[in-house]
Amino acid sequence: MSEPTEPSSGAHSADPTTEVVAAEPTAESSYEPTTTTTTTTAPPAQPASSLSKWLSIAALVLAILGVAGAVYGYFYPNKSATTTTYSDQQTKDAKKHTCETFVLVDRAVVRNSRLKNPDNGGPIGALSVATSARLAFLGGGQFLRDRVTQEPATPADLTKAVNTVAGTLEELSIGYLAGAPEFAQDQLRQNLDAGIKSVAEICKK
Repeated sequence: MSEPTEPSSGAHSADPTTEVVAAEPTAESSYEPTTTTTTTTAPPAQPASSLSKWLSIAALVLAILGVAGAVYGYFYPNKSATTTTYSDQQTKDAKKHTCETFVLVDRAVVRNSRLKNPDNGGPIGALSVATSARLAFLGGGQFLRDRVTQEPATPADLTKAVNTVAGTLEELSIGYLAGAPEFAQDQLRQNLDAGIKSVAEICKK
């Protein structure tokens, strides 16, 4: 254990009697015993450490809650915020408009896929006929898909059937443009026929 610090001033280490008869201290000597009067005690670090610890715990808890909320929202979405209820009249009108669009597209596809090259048409005539059919498939599919998207009140079964027909039309068009083998196109044509019948049956209800 270290010895107590001794005052560095000679006046303070002298005999008390000498201190009485000594001359008045100067301004410089009156600030001499700094080592015995300016000792300060550092504030305890415990409160700051505890606060930091609790802030860290709170941040961790908030992070865990945020992740848990995101996971819950992903697996259990708020259906009330995303589901819109339509009146019977709105559903009826949407079905009517979608079925009318389907009939229009079906007519365009049938008309342009059955065109014949005239006798004097030559290669240009044959290319024009093929182009018209491909345009009817591709444009009809896109038009049908766009229109059913604009009618959100369309019944779900009709929406699904129409989108299936639209996708098949587009796939047929791309197949013709890419020179797909005939057996692949035949399968798509069969799928198209089945899809058209499904939509027609729903529209009759």
